Amino acid sequence: MRRLWLFLIPLIAIAAVVAMFVANGRRDAAVPVPPVQAAPAAVPVEVATVTKGDVARTVEVSGTVTSARMAEIFPKQSGRVARVLVQDGARVAAGQVLIELDTVDERSQLAQAMAAQATVQAQLMLLESGQRPQERQVVFNNFEQAQNQVKVVETQVRLAEASLRIAETNLRRHEGLLREGAVAQAQVDQARLQYEQARAHLQATQTQLEIANKAVDSARQQWTMADTGARKEEVQALRAQVAQARTVVASAQQRVANMSIRAPFSGRVSGVTLSRGDYAISGDFAGRGGAVAVVYDDRALEVEVGVGERDIVLIKVGQTALIGVEGVAAPVPAVVRVVSPAADPATRATLVRLRLQAGADVVPGASTRGEITIERHAGVLLVPKNAIYGEAEPTIRVVGADETVQIRKVTLGLVTRDRVEIKNGVEAGERVIVLGPESMAPGTKVRVVSR
Repeated sequence: MRRLWLFLIPLIAIAAVVAMFVANGRRDAAVPVPPVQAAPAAVPVEVATVTKGDVARTVEVSGTVTSARMAEIFPKQSGRVARVLVQDGARVAAGQVLIELDTVDERSQLAQAMAAQATVQAQLMLLESGQRPQERQVVFNNFEQAQNQVKVVETQVRLAEASLRIAETNLRRHEGLLREGAVAQAQVDQARLQYEQARAHLQATQTQLEIANKAVDSARQQWTMADTGARKEEVQALRAQVAQARTVVASAQQRVANMSIRAPFSGRVSGVTLSRGDYAISGDFAGRGGAVAVVYDDRALEVEVGVGERDIVLIKVGQTALIGVEGVAAPVPAVVRVVSPAADPATRATLVRLRLQAGADVVPGASTRGEITIERHAGVLLVPKNAIYGEAEPTIRVVGADETVQIRKVTLGLVTRDRVEIKNGVEAGERVIVLGPESMAPGTKVRVVSR
């Protein structure tokens, strides 16, 4: 029994202690304990550094490359292409031959004109120096040769007229078949080309006949004068014929020269449309022919742009620009050269021409997009545009060295798409908030996070 009490006494003591602690815990629970105030958490923000640099106000423009000098080249005379001497992109000098047309007919006409000139000149010399029997025979032979030449050319004219009638009939037949859908447009175009060739050939032979008839008239007069003796007025008439013959020779020489298509000025060639064997049609005939090449001054390349009413008042001659050109990797520097005095009544846009930097590897017709610099400030304080708050009174939020927010009023300068010039209120190197809560009181603790 004693051993049992020795065992229970410690258990009873332990139970008493536990009961005392439980009672004390209930009394303590009835007394309210004030909560512990935690320090406010720092607000996460993104910042940017105030920098110094250059900023510009610009006007965006778009347009097309052209040249201050650009000429479409048309043949002065019709003819078959003998040689094409240039390719697109070739640089040429003023007067350089681009395309040569066949000159067989033209040189034949020149030879006849020169022969006629030589004849009347010889006759004039005979009359002025006195005629001998053998000289009279020379005059008579020239007269017979001129008559024979007329007969030959008349035959050529009749053949050319017949060819033209056939070509015209063929063209009309093809045009009728085209309306019925029986032939393709290409066949009609070929028939029209054959008609044009036949007509040009007839014109050439008719010109030869005119020259030959004039030679006959001249030779007849000289034979008459040689047979009957020259009077003073006859000598004067012959001198007039010599002058006329020289004019005919000069005209024939010009026709030969016109068979060489030349560059009107130095530059580059583009749009060469002819190949050897093609038939070139003279003149600017809308629908029947076209330019055989274009020559442009590659040292006077420009961009034509249209500027709207709101921005045109800002554009001045001499302002600089950077122009992006289709197909060219880097923007090309340019300068405003011309501002049109009037706007297009339909689009309300004003034409502006910008001269591209010399040596730019661009071609007329390329599309462009760029910016004209209206105003530039160098070495100014710059911040990202999203660092500015408020419009009436612009402010900026600066993060101080103690990582708390400072609210400052600032004065703005030039504003671009992504940056703003700050005239006062911040210093270079300071940190400004670019992303964070819209409402932040001065002194707010912040935590800068990387962007």
